Amino acid sequence: MAKSKKSQRRANGSGSVFQRKNGKWAGAITIGYDDNGVQKKKVVYGGTREEVEEKLKMLDNRIKSNSFEKLENSSAAELMREWLVVFKKNVVLPKTFYGDLIIFTKHIEPHLRNLQIQDVDDIVIQQILNKMIDADYSLSMVKKVKFLFNNFLDYAEAAKWIAYNPSHRVQVRIKDKKTYTGQNKYKALTPEKRTEFLKALDEDPRKFLKALCYTLMFSGLRIGEALGLQWKNVDLVNKTINVEQAANLVPKFDKNLKAKMITQIGGTKTACSIRELPLPDILVEVLGEWKVKQENFGKELGKDFTSPDSFVFCADDGGVRTYNSCRLSFNRFKKAHNFEDLKITFHGLRHTFSNMLFEANENPKVIQQLLGHKDVRTTISVYNSVDKDYVRKSTQVFNDMFKVENPKFVNQEEPISIETHYDEMSDQELERMLKEIERAQRRKKQKDFEM
Repeated sequence: MAKSKKSQRRANGSGSVFQRKNGKWAGAITIGYDDNGVQKKKVVYGGTREEVEEKLKMLDNRIKSNSFEKLENSSAAELMREWLVVFKKNVVLPKTFYGDLIIFTKHIEPHLRNLQIQDVDDIVIQQILNKMIDADYSLSMVKKVKFLFNNFLDYAEAAKWIAYNPSHRVQVRIKDKKTYTGQNKYKALTPEKRTEFLKALDEDPRKFLKALCYTLMFSGLRIGEALGLQWKNVDLVNKTINVEQAANLVPKFDKNLKAKMITQIGGTKTACSIRELPLPDILVEVLGEWKVKQENFGKELGKDFTSPDSFVFCADDGGVRTYNSCRLSFNRFKKAHNFEDLKITFHGLRHTFSNMLFEANENPKVIQQLLGHKDVRTTISVYNSVDKDYVRKSTQVFNDMFKVENPKFVNQEEPISIETHYDEMSDQELERMLKEIERAQRRKKQKDFEM
C-alpha cells in the first residue's frame, strides 16, 4: 500500500506545510539568505494544518513589511512603546498622551515584556482585563486599556505585522456593577456644614481662598476655569461671568519621557463649557471686596492686578496661580478649621453648587447649562447627590395630603433610598422625565401665584 503524502506545498513557494510523525503539524518559510546565498528558513508548529498556515501567513506578511528583523528582535512591549512615542504622541493632546503612557506602563507593559507581537492574542488581552476587574479597577479604566490595545493592534494589522486585530474578540461588560448607598458618593458639602464652612472662610487670613471658594460654590466653575478668569470676564455691574478659557495642567516631557506638569492657559474642557453665568449677590459682594484688596495690594508692589487682562486669582507676581499652590493653601485651611474629615475638594464645591440648585427644585436642564455639561445625564446622575432628607420630603407631601388613621402596615423605620440609574435611561425616557419636572414646576408656580 502506497504511503499517503502528508506534505503540501504553499502557493508561490511562500512556505510548506507537513505533518510530523507525532501527529503535529509544521510549516517552513524562507526568511532570507545568508552571506553565502544559502536560504534561511523559519519553522512554525501547530496542532492543525489551518493553525500552521495562519502562522505562515503572518510570517509572510511580516517579511513583506520589511520589519521582520525588527519584529523578531523586539518584544511586544517594546513595539507598543515605540508606537506610543512615534505615532500616538503626535495625534493627541499632551495630557491625553501622558494618561495613555501611564496606563501602558502600569497595566500593559509588564504583561508584554516576554511576548512577541504574534503571541498577543485575544486570550492574552482578555486575561489582562480580567485581572484588572478582579483587582477592583473601575470599568472605565479597563475599557481604556482595551481601547489602547485596539489602537495599537489596528496599527500592527495595517503594517502587516499581524493577520488580524485580536482585541476585537475581547469582551468587557457594558455597565459597571456598583452598590449605591447615597452617602458614599456624596461629594458636596452637606447642608449642615455649609454655613460653618463659609464662616471659617470669612475668618481665614488667606482672603484669596475665600474669594476662590465662594466663586466655585456660588457659580459652579471648575477650578481650572476659575484660575483662568480675567477681570474682563467679570462684570460686577451686570452680575455675570463669561467663561472663555481655563488653566490646565499640561505635561512637558524630557527625552526619557519623564513628565513635568506645568500650568498653561488654554481652552475649556468642552465647547459646552464656554458660557455666561449669572452671579448671585453674595458672590458679587465677595468678588467686589477681592478686587479692592487686589487693587491696594498692586499699588504696594507697583503693579496692576485689576486690569482687564489681569487674572482674578493671580499669583503675587501677577502670573497665573497654579492648582498645586491653591490645593496646599486649601489643605492648610481645612486642617486649621478641622474640616479634614469632610473630604471636601475644590470640585466638591462645584458639586455643592449643583446640589443647592437641585434642593431648590431647579430644572435639571438649567443646571446643566450653568455647569457647562454636554449631557444632562451627567448633571442628574453625577452632580445630584442631594441629601436623603430632601428626597424624603417629596413623599411627605402625600403624607400631609392623605392622612392614614391608625396605620397597621406602615413601616416606622426610615425609608430606603432608591437610586435612579439615569445613565441607563433612553433619550426618550429622559426627555419625558424632564418635561414632567417642568410641568410640575409650572403647576407649583401657578398654585403659589393663586395663593
